[in-house]
Amino acid sequence: MMMRLVTATWILLMVLFSGRAEAYPWMIEHQYTTCSQCHVDPSGGSAMTAYGRAQTEALLRSPYGQDMSEPGKVKDFAFGLFKVPDAVIAQADVRSLLIPQPGNFRYQIMQADLRGGVQTEKFVAYASAGVVSAGGRGARILSEQGKDNEFLIPVLRDYWVGFVPKNGWLIRAGRINLPFGIRTDQHLLFTRTATRTTTNTDQQLGLSASVETRHWRAELMGIAGNPAVSPDSFRERGYSGFFAYAVDKGAEVGVSSLVASSKTDIITLVPSTRQVHGVFARYSPFKSFGLLAEADMMLFNEGVDTRESRAGVAIDLQADYEVTRGVHLKGGGEFCDTDFGTDGASRRGWGAVQWFFAPHVSARFDALVGPLYCTPGAVGRPMALATFQAFL
Repeated sequence: MMMRLVTATWILLMVLFSGRAEAYPWMIEHQYTTCSQCHVDPSGGSAMTAYGRAQTEALLRSPYGQDMSEPGKVKDFAFGLFKVPDAVIAQADVRSLLIPQPGNFRYQIMQADLRGGVQTEKFVAYASAGVVSAGGRGARILSEQGKDNEFLIPVLRDYWVGFVPKNGWLIRAGRINLPFGIRTDQHLLFTRTATRTTTNTDQQLGLSASVETRHWRAELMGIAGNPAVSPDSFRERGYSGFFAYAVDKGAEVGVSSLVASSKTDIITLVPSTRQVHGVFARYSPFKSFGLLAEADMMLFNEGVDTRESRAGVAIDLQADYEVTRGVHLKGGGEFCDTDFGTDGASRRGWGAVQWFFAPHVSARFDALVGPLYCTPGAVGRPMALATFQAFL
């Protein structure tokens, strides 16, 4: 029991609440309802733009009495030690996992990625490539390559090219993060794993069109399948998209929709069409406090007789309060049930403290109760976590 608890704690430590300097949806507290200002991906996540790097210093880090309105070279790639042309996007991220299991002590590289591209007024190209020693199966270049911990396994998480036909628009093709719900650095939230829309391994090949105006943003993507999944019968085809409207500078509401079919579902191993339709909201009633909420309804038509179906739901509610510049108190509750016909609902609650204490670096401490995944019959156990995040 204790060994399983320790192992699960460390998995959650480096996976559930680790980030890649990406997708902080609680930036609504600073009246940011759009994502393209700070990220190359217009729906959030991916490497940051020069403006996004500046805001991590000006808005997120503890200033220690300094004026951070002009952060200087420390915001830049490699802290400004190397000059990067204005059109070039460059970033490096590392995420590792230490499992102190008695008799089987091991260290795993969960992510060691170089992320970069070129961004001009009319053209954008982007890619994220790296290695892992375990995990990341949905992004592995060779899906059946070796066993975990034998050697470093190459991964390609996302890569795409796009053009900007007019201001606020982006048309792109490649392996892209699925546009759905609230994009966040917490990859194992039930609303992300149960809907298969994480930014860790769930990217898909496809064609995407996104648009952003002063009051609303939207993206629609045609899904052509994940090349890291084989054989082809396991690959999903369909669409995913969202529409979000900013009621004011501190409030946004949105809807999401996803329909995807495969000849062999990667979990149930039968023909499947799954639908996920949901709503989400971000709200900041006053400065330094933000609420995030998402609810997704899931419908699965499975087997040769597609009349056989099951339904489920995933719900997430979070709060973030910045008690002083750079220090955040967080809390949340989650509910997930992938089949209303069973008694297999999963519940999880958590609280956290996060401190952006140095350039490009933060530490986070969590206490939580609940299962790792939305799994029928899973028993939740209390865990205490500590996380270190950094990017170059």
